[in-house]
Amino acid sequence: MVERLQETLKGATFVDLDGTLLTANSMHVFMRRLPGMLLKRRSPGAAVGSLWWIFMRCLGVIDHRNMKWHLTKTARKILHESDWNSLAQSMLKSINPRVRELVESRRDLGCKIYIATAAMEEYTLPICNILGYDGVIATEFSDEMGNYEEKKGYAKHDGIENFLSTEGLRLESFITDHTDDIPTASAFPGLTILVNPTRKIADQFREIGVTRYLRCE
Repeated sequence: MVERLQETLKGATFVDLDGTLLTANSMHVFMRRLPGMLLKRRSPGAAVGSLWWIFMRCLGVIDHRNMKWHLTKTARKILHESDWNSLAQSMLKSINPRVRELVESRRDLGCKIYIATAAMEEYTLPICNILGYDGVIATEFSDEMGNYEEKKGYAKHDGIENFLSTEGLRLESFITDHTDDIPTASAFPGLTILVNPTRKIADQFREIGVTRYLRCE
């Protein structure tokens, strides 16, 4: 009975962003462009502040999550919607055509398409809208840094599971390149597609039953 119900649910494909849908790291693009974008919005103090947090991260004084929270807080206060859209457009210059083709093939089969990523929701949503996908599971900003949780590892797995349940969907495929996604891949090994894995990463995923790969030039 449960299997028949699952078969009638609409399929959903979730694709990771950095290193999967994009060949570049979106956070690195954001870090490079943010100071200049803040200057264009006539906020030199905020631009200097953003460089300070990036410098502290480079020195290892703060971790990635801490830097990300501070940069996001600053950007949310000052940047306009057009800035986020421009940022998304620049990130899409590094889109992986093979992965995009794979995702489009799933959509042609009637699947809904979602981006599932630890990247910031602020620019992931514009990327989703530009590509015409159905939504995102991404890192949401919190005013309290203690409540700020990146959507990776088990947080991403739980987000996908809860989303599928809430929306009445079944997972059709999960596309990723990173070992951070092993919790999700472990739950859906037969539906996971690994993009351009090194031998070490392929071995790690093979241990949990993942054997589907997409090799891109």
